[in-house]
Amino acid sequence: MYLNGTKHYFGSSETERKLDCLRRYLEAYSIALQNKNFCRLYIDAFAGTGSRTETRAVLPFMGEGEPSVTEVTTPGSARIALETKPGFHHVVLIENDPIKIDALKSVLDEYPGNRARVRGGDANQIVQRICKRFEDDKRLRGVIFLDPYGMEVAWETVEAIANTKALDCWYFFPLSGLYRNAPKDAERFDEGKITALTRVFGTDSWRQDWYEVGPQTDMFGKLDERRIATVDRIEEWVRDRLKSVFKGDVLRPMRLHHPNGAPMASLFFAISNPNKAAVKLATDIAAHILKLGISSHVR
Repeated sequence: MYLNGTKHYFGSSETERKLDCLRRYLEAYSIALQNKNFCRLYIDAFAGTGSRTETRAVLPFMGEGEPSVTEVTTPGSARIALETKPGFHHVVLIENDPIKIDALKSVLDEYPGNRARVRGGDANQIVQRICKRFEDDKRLRGVIFLDPYGMEVAWETVEAIANTKALDCWYFFPLSGLYRNAPKDAERFDEGKITALTRVFGTDSWRQDWYEVGPQTDMFGKLDERRIATVDRIEEWVRDRLKSVFKGDVLRPMRLHHPNGAPMASLFFAISNPNKAAVKLATDIAAHILKLGISSHVR
């Protein structure tokens, strides 16, 4: 993914799988709550530009000519939320990049009467402030989409979302970021990587759970420490960590991959509302959507 002017470029069709899950959930969620006495809120913590541009190869017709590349622009998460029917009572689009902020404001002009606003600044700070409002307004219900560019989401933000007991959370968790910051050989650690992981999880217990200190020593007499946790184990560990604060439930995620097949991210769905009826409704919808997303990839 990269930015060129006001265009957000994505090199993988996996992005569309992720957005399709969000689109389906927002539609079902809005329909399910439209006759309830709730104020529906959508929060996009890393809203980008509102659209996604993907470069796709075009094969020559009947084998004649040279292959070419074309650009295909489709709605991003912000547009998906703005186009959801029935509409949300409030839409908050958060972005820190001035160029993307301008692009988002232009998008809002295309949707008159949208009840949306763009908030510029640090997503962690803004989300945490919004979450505090749920303490005073029990009519608020909503969906938040966490789609960070890397390891930006702090654990305090995750806790704040869970503590609302009113937000359903789609979290596009960056597995690639974990691999970069949690190398197999602990010798490659630096303070920045350790700090980043601890900030994301709110604990340093990941190290004792993922790594093992072997009986062998290196030439300097230092014990060998290596990561023994597999991708599956790390993903399950992340789910358990989320379940420690989301009292409704955290569903098994849908894993997405880079074009070369390497794990890219895990799309988690977490329910903050512990009410049994709310959990059942959210689970029924999200589990079906995730199953569709997984099966479409398998085919």
